[in-house]
Amino acid sequence: MDKPACKYGASCYQKNPAHKEKYSHPTEPTDDASTKADESLEHESPQKAAETPASSSSKRQSEDQSSATGAEDLLNEIKKCKRPPTPEKDHNNKEETDQSHEYYGMTRQRYTLPEVPMDVGLMSDIYDPQIEFSKKAEYKELCSDPKQFIKHKFLVDMPACFDSLWKFCESKNSDKPVEVFDKLGLRLVGPFDVLAKKFIDAKMHEPGDYLRHWRFYYDPPEFQTILVKKGTGLHYGYWRDSPSETTGLVAVNDVNKGCEIKLIGENSFDAVIHFLENEVTTTPFNKAQIASLKKSLEEWAKDHNIQLKGQEQLRARNKAVVCKTFHKAGIVVPFDRKKELGYRQLLESDANLKKILSKFDSIDKATDKVAFDKAMEDLQPVVTGAFIAVDECDFGTALELAVDLFCSGASSLHDVMRPLFVTAYSMLKRPQFIAIMKSHLDNRRKGTDLDLLHK
Repeated sequence: MDKPACKYGASCYQKNPAHKEKYSHPTEPTDDASTKADESLEHESPQKAAETPASSSSKRQSEDQSSATGAEDLLNEIKKCKRPPTPEKDHNNKEETDQSHEYYGMTRQRYTLPEVPMDVGLMSDIYDPQIEFSKKAEYKELCSDPKQFIKHKFLVDMPACFDSLWKFCESKNSDKPVEVFDKLGLRLVGPFDVLAKKFIDAKMHEPGDYLRHWRFYYDPPEFQTILVKKGTGLHYGYWRDSPSETTGLVAVNDVNKGCEIKLIGENSFDAVIHFLENEVTTTPFNKAQIASLKKSLEEWAKDHNIQLKGQEQLRARNKAVVCKTFHKAGIVVPFDRKKELGYRQLLESDANLKKILSKFDSIDKATDKVAFDKAMEDLQPVVTGAFIAVDECDFGTALELAVDLFCSGASSLHDVMRPLFVTAYSMLKRPQFIAIMKSHLDNRRKGTDLDLLHK
């Protein structure tokens, strides 16, 4: 009876006699055949024998070229993320399924991949260009939609007065609306740089860099700069108690004078007029220009139903403030006054807390850990009390302490305030502020050179 042929032929790996009896394999060349082949070589002509070394060398060269080509083809297959062919499992071989058999559990040898040096960067060559292309494509698409760019890079939505002020600037200077206030020393920055298309051909940066764009040293996540007085630390910005707010409340801070923030209006036009009335440098040469610009702003606001110097929203917010904090703008959190749930006072008064925090002004935690630990002895009970308040749903307490530590300006306290911010914003469902604060603390820079586009 003819036995079925083994599918692996002469290269079959099986050594088990039972397998040899079950399947037929190609017969190896006999000794007689080998002898005849040797005799045939001995009777070859001298000329043919002389040609043998050359032809053998040529054959080896051909084999080497074939081998190199095969290796190159295999590497190309790897770059395409394809696996080389693998022998199929022999389902008819009982030894592979018989647990009592000595060959049970042995796996068939598979083809091995060539070893590729790490410095070749094979996977990097495959994926990095695709990732970079994807990033550039996404960035280009975002630049074509300023609203989405601001939402994506700055994590907030802009109020209606933001677009309205830009349209006013376009009516004054259609070519360069961003420069309308430049001669008076006021510069449109931050999200206005997006409308001015300054990001289109700009270098791409890490996400945190955009969150630090024009973010001054004492600007908490609630504050977003939109106007700066050129050459100074004075800047105006939108104030949001929650990332989703688009009320348009505007505030002002002078970083060179400290952390104090003052809410001065209910829209961006209020900020410009506040500057023209209180901060602009007036000379005999620009007095008429200032008066003309102010009149134009007032007329535009009236024509577009924008109320200037309104107080209704500011009064409503003042009623919702649960504590003032060191920057004096206060914080707003959900608070049930009847149950006194949502906020409780810190364990120390503002005056005592300032004394405690003043000890950290001259401490470098990295070089003087002993002094830092000594100063923390007075602060730690206040921090612990804030976390206990969080456990009892008084989330505002942790936020107040975090803001006060931030306003102290001591960089050695960054690691102390960071978990307070994260916990408070998490409980208050303000995750965007977590990202903004983390980015700021990662690179909290002093001074006024905070333009990302110049980096």
